[in-house]
Amino acid sequence: MSAIPLGAANTVTLQVNVTTAGPYTVSTSIVYGIKFSGSGTFVSTGIQNITLSGSGTPTNSGTFNFPFTAGSSACTFSVIVSNAAVMALNDNDHMLMGNPGNAAMNIDSINNYLMRKPYYALSYSRDRGTPNWVSWHLFSADRGSTPRQDDFRPDNTLPAGWYQIPEFAYTGSGFDRGHNTPSGDRTSTVEANSSTFLMTNMIPQAPFHNQITWTGMEDSLRRLTDLGFELYIIMGSYGIGGTGNNGFATTIDGGTVTVPASIWKIAVIIPNGNNDTSRVSASTRVIAVNIPNNNSVNSNWKNYRVSVNAIETATGYDLLNRLPNSLQTILEASIDNL
Repeated sequence: MSAIPLGAANTVTLQVNVTTAGPYTVSTSIVYGIKFSGSGTFVSTGIQNITLSGSGTPTNSGTFNFPFTAGSSACTFSVIVSNAAVMALNDNDHMLMGNPGNAAMNIDSINNYLMRKPYYALSYSRDRGTPNWVSWHLFSADRGSTPRQDDFRPDNTLPAGWYQIPEFAYTGSGFDRGHNTPSGDRTSTVEANSSTFLMTNMIPQAPFHNQITWTGMEDSLRRLTDLGFELYIIMGSYGIGGTGNNGFATTIDGGTVTVPASIWKIAVIIPNGNNDTSRVSASTRVIAVNIPNNNSVNSNWKNYRVSVNAIETATGYDLLNRLPNSLQTILEASIDNL
């Protein structure tokens, strides 16, 4: 069932303490696509009832809290949404291959919070201070001559009250600010490249792992776009504790950022074209790697190729879950050897 837009029939009645009579217009903030607002005239002071009408179409289902303030009165009311809008996914959508852990744009989903950005999508963990996974589409149009912006910064689109990892959080830790969606995959415009420097796109990554092994894989995948291919890529990390330049650590930034134990990536590779999911077949090349987060890893990323099934076992995710089950069975069991 798809979501139904809110209207005049969706109301909330609140009691407020009116200190000055006269006209009023009030509104809540937008929460997951909907808000409540109202206007009228208070003809007297004291305790009065006001009715707020809903508007907008909910983007998520669940119980949502709406803080509300009017003059000296303040409260929070809850609204239950049974059916959210169905997410529309078209060709080149960053989540076309699926939502691995059913991440949700719900503030209660604190460790699996879905963020759909213009240049990638991700599941964010508030408690780990890092993304669980990031997914993006890559083709030749994403690549240009824009230089690396290096404008690392906190992500101010996180829910209110959540700690925003600062750009200096990794300083002196012995770990790199490791991109999930690489800067090199977004060089078509300044805006695109700058988007990759949000701290919600970073994990603490061992420097040799990041600068040598991982960079080698990123370069290899980008070269495929020069050969007429487009890619759907998912990168993630899991576990606790890695070894950087200062030795083993489980957290950095005073405990606000968890250092992952392992880092993985999956790439589905198809020729450029349209109707992408329908063009994925049993012979489609799928590359999957899972690499420990330390400086002792081999420089050749190909030594760490595994099956998608192996990553699912390690993480508990259901990867490539928008493909037919029969196709998933074949593709996820194979290990790339090209």
